[in-house]
Amino acid sequence: MNSRKTKAVLLMLISALSFSIMQIFVKLSSAEVPTFEQVFFRNLVSLIIAAFMVKREKLPVVREMRRGGWALLGRSFFGFLGIVLFFYATGHARQADVAMLNRASPVFVTLFAGIFLKEQINRVKIASTVLCIAGAYIAMQPSFDSNPLPLFSAFAAAAVAGLAYTLLAYCKNFVSPSVIIFHFSAFSTICAGVMMLPNFVVPSPKVFLMLLMIGIFAAGGQFLLTYAYKMAPASEVSIYQYSGVVFTAILSFIVLGESLSSSSIVGGLVILGAIFWVFEYHRKVELPKKT
Repeated sequence: MNSRKTKAVLLMLISALSFSIMQIFVKLSSAEVPTFEQVFFRNLVSLIIAAFMVKREKLPVVREMRRGGWALLGRSFFGFLGIVLFFYATGHARQADVAMLNRASPVFVTLFAGIFLKEQINRVKIASTVLCIAGAYIAMQPSFDSNPLPLFSAFAAAAVAGLAYTLLAYCKNFVSPSVIIFHFSAFSTICAGVMMLPNFVVPSPKVFLMLLMIGIFAAGGQFLLTYAYKMAPASEVSIYQYSGVVFTAILSFIVLGESLSSSSIVGGLVILGAIFWVFEYHRKVELPKKT
């Protein structure tokens, strides 16, 4: 595997960790503030950071947005919709059920990338994805006995997120990562800001800090993910998002006091094994190219 793809894998793993930390703060603050208020703070921090990046890089924002066109708008719209659905599900259903359904996102990325971006979907990608799903099921032991609406929201979040990431991969050829994130963050901040006003709750200092943490770790995860998709094909790096299952289980054990059962450990090992298999497969496939 070349250094560019190796870096993309590392960025995706750190991104998954960052999003897992964000999810913990979403859960901790969901009892006091509504979903749209969480989404607003999540994207406001990203917008500030993205604006700084755009200014520092002296990018022609308007020109690049025009080049992005419908694909850039679709990435922002479906990305925002996915966040709202995921945050709602996180606050109203069992974490194991939400996490399990949300892990279908890489499946949709691989599927959409094959259909719309004409990326190759080989047996290794299919088999490793199935292994990751099986590992996620073993690790989280979902009962799916939560209310139907939050469960449907979690699954729908995975589907629209998969479409958003595919559009992100499409945009990478003619729109810089900073502009992609700036457009997405601005779109999401405005939409969430309007929708949160009717039910706005003044957060306590503790919860306000949690909201800032949601924004900081979401921004870190978003930047890393965007750069990872720029460096490698979407169907190759999306599977590394499953590492979030392992990160979430460990963080839930440390922060939320949730049990870390033997099934969680076995499932995590299955996921890590599948991820290592994919990494080694692509590394060996590309070895002849260097010789």
